Amino acid sequence: MIGGWATIGFLVLIVVVTVLSIIDIRTHRLPRRIIYLGAGLGLPWLVIDAILSDRPGRILGMVLGAVGAGIAFVAIYIAARGAFGDGDVRFAPLLGAYLGWYGIDHVVIGLFLGFAIASTVGLALMLGGRASRRSELPFGPFMATGALVVLVIGDRLSASWSMW
Repeated sequence: MIGGWATIGFLVLIVVVTVLSIIDIRTHRLPRRIIYLGAGLGLPWLVIDAILSDRPGRILGMVLGAVGAGIAFVAIYIAARGAFGDGDVRFAPLLGAYLGWYGIDHVVIGLFLGFAIASTVGLALMLGGRASRRSELPFGPFMATGALVVLVIGDRLSASWSMW
């Protein structure tokens, strides 16, 4: 549940992922200035909330989430050889930090959902004849959607995930 000072940080996230998604759909770019602005304007509120609510572990979760998501996307970027752009690699740590505030499981689930949603949409577009295996889809909106889904129902997904 989002509350306290963290609410401001998550409102910043919602604005930033919406703007980035629109830009990515139109231009296939995720501007670093907006990503960095989202970090600078939003993440401090999460840190303040963690300190004031006496939950310093959330700050560690943010750091681990950002680093983990960043490393994962750098590895994918190298392995996929051009399938992802630099913006996706920069966007992942931002989402990892926000989701990591809740826990590392939220980071993993959020990133997984982004890939699952992108795969589903890509497959549907191919089956409908509107795309091919070579078509380029902007990945930022899928990353954003996965993260926002986890923010809304992440605790339920985490509980279901741990059953596996």
